[in-house]
Amino acid sequence: MKKELFFGVAVALAVGIMGCAKDSGKTGKLVRPISDEQLKQEITVLYDTLNGKWNVMMQSDSVKNHQMEELLAAIPPEAIQAQERANLQQSIHRLTSLRYDRKTVRDSDRIDAYDMAQDSVFRALRSYLPENGPTGVALVDSLNESITSLHTGTVFYRGRYDQTAKELNTLLRRYKKQLPNLGKPYDTLQPAPLFQWVDKNAKTTDEEEEQ
Repeated sequence: MKKELFFGVAVALAVGIMGCAKDSGKTGKLVRPISDEQLKQEITVLYDTLNGKWNVMMQSDSVKNHQMEELLAAIPPEAIQAQERANLQQSIHRLTSLRYDRKTVRDSDRIDAYDMAQDSVFRALRSYLPENGPTGVALVDSLNESITSLHTGTVFYRGRYDQTAKELNTLLRRYKKQLPNLGKPYDTLQPAPLFQWVDKNAKTTDEEEEQ
């Protein structure tokens, strides 16, 4: 499922941000032998890397929401009626409750709804700014530029997360018969969800498994 986001990023998001799905494929014939200890180490490194990328991605999103609140406060009082300002403030605060987490990231509809809500708020804020060119208010222009940049970074961060998630899922799939030998918590690990659609019916070749 894909939802357009704002200001020239829609095309990139249509390619890079979609619903969540699990990685797919079968255990290949050319899988290299690996010791239990080495498998533990590789899984641990990938999980730590994945957690780090998730945290950076969510921190960037939190900064974006905070800066939208700062942008609202920086717009001169005479430019927005009091009730409209209050409504926008409430909408920004509501984003926190709408945002997905490590559990709900599997729900593509929730991701779509959050992206649309965040897009709607920023569009509303932008409607009080000139369509072209700076406002002349340094803080407003700086925040507007920063928020736009952070939004563009969403594609990048989700792509980085997906890349590591796919590596982890491939590792778990290739050595799924060996995982029970590792004990807790390795024997109950589940594939990480992805932001990008994966064709679960696609066949995995031996060469792809070996890469």
